[in-house]
Amino acid sequence: MELLNDIDSFKKYLVDCFQQPSMQQQHLSGAGATHYLEAKLKDYYNKKYALTFCNATTALHALCIAMDLNNTEILTSPINWGGSVAPFIFNKNRLRFTSFDPISLNLSLRDLPSAITKKTKAVLSVDFNGTPVDSKAIKDFCSQNNLIYISDCAQSMGSFLNDKPAGYYSDAIVLSFSPGKSFFAGEGGAIITDDVTIYEKLLWYSQHPSRQKTAFGLSNFNDYAPINGRMNPFSVFFLNEIFQLSLINLKSHQFKCFELLSQLQKENLIESTPHINAPSSSSFFNFSLQLRPLVKIEQLNEFLQNHNQSFIAVPVLPKIIPFDIIFRKQFRSKYSCSESLLKQYGNFRLNDRVKLIFVK
Repeated sequence: MELLNDIDSFKKYLVDCFQQPSMQQQHLSGAGATHYLEAKLKDYYNKKYALTFCNATTALHALCIAMDLNNTEILTSPINWGGSVAPFIFNKNRLRFTSFDPISLNLSLRDLPSAITKKTKAVLSVDFNGTPVDSKAIKDFCSQNNLIYISDCAQSMGSFLNDKPAGYYSDAIVLSFSPGKSFFAGEGGAIITDDVTIYEKLLWYSQHPSRQKTAFGLSNFNDYAPINGRMNPFSVFFLNEIFQLSLINLKSHQFKCFELLSQLQKENLIESTPHINAPSSSSFFNFSLQLRPLVKIEQLNEFLQNHNQSFIAVPVLPKIIPFDIIFRKQFRSKYSCSESLLKQYGNFRLNDRVKLIFVK
């Protein structure tokens, strides 16, 4: 019933936009639904600034420009997403892939110090499958080495570590509202930060002059912004309306997944997952698990069926980007691998990983 009410509100908004051109102008200036959604994001993360974008990849492009990340080196995890690394490559940066945690598949903290070179300027972490990295530890490392820290939380919105939202300690948190994410708007993304300089540069390089005039004054705007980054007004309004309902649905999903995870560990069907010690420890964007040695996927599916679980297990093979043939052909001179990663790759169990898919 609540969702139906939200849909009715959305229909009314569409009609109002058609009949009242002033409502269309609101979106260009960051007012109306855009203002309210960004306020909710700031409140949720307890941060000073939030800026919505058309998608997370465009948001990362904008960050490269705002943070002057070009012709430099970025440390990141090899188990990653093309849309996360592409903005850095196309801004003429070189990626340096370092080792990853064998259970969470996230960026490993242990080998970051040895991966730094003279050209390193930033660290990009990606919360793989919705489980957050230790953003405080990475931020401490970055502060000690004068590095920028960007946290791609496209898959992990709604997850917490030590009572802080995923990516909390980074210089910039990047979110996604595309299909399958915790908060679905059809399309969209956002950047969350406490840094006023980053926020103002993002406005200058990615938003409409109407919004820049609101922020900087009527005579101070950029007609030549290289990125048209604003989020679609209908996506903004829709997500603003269903924000609280999305939180409720996410918590229900987290409890269901965590309960099953605990059962599977008790039955010794999967490897221990110490990084997921509470329902809120992951958004469970992809419910990905590592089978224990000698356990077959058929055994896992038999357990799920016998216990009336609404999940089935399917094989999944994590893509390690620097060893992907297509990536290597296209970007041969745009990346390097740390020695620790090369050693780890030779011993890593790529097989025996499964993804649990929810079925009604």
